[in-house]
Amino acid sequence: MIKNDLVDAVRDEIGGFSTKEIWTYVTFVFDEIASALERGENVKLTRFGTFELQEKKARIGRNPKTLEEAIIAARKSVKFKMSESVSNTLNPK
Repeated sequence: MIKNDLVDAVRDEIGGFSTKEIWTYVTFVFDEIASALERGENVKLTRFGTFELQEKKARIGRNPKTLEEAIIAARKSVKFKMSESVSNTLNPK
């Protein structure tokens, strides 16, 4: 699913709004999630999951083709941990 598919699904479920309006709302939600992560906050969406900011330390990596070592700079990344309800939906017992 891509963003256009999500916009179409929301429009079909809710109705009463134009595609342009739904696009604005969906974009706003994603922008707010990104802004919270930029501020160093974790984002928890109940019954969906949590986006957690992780800081990775600099380390030495290796080019698999040439086996040449190189320094991989410190960076931030986002980890997603799905909620138990999503996990149970994807992995029924």
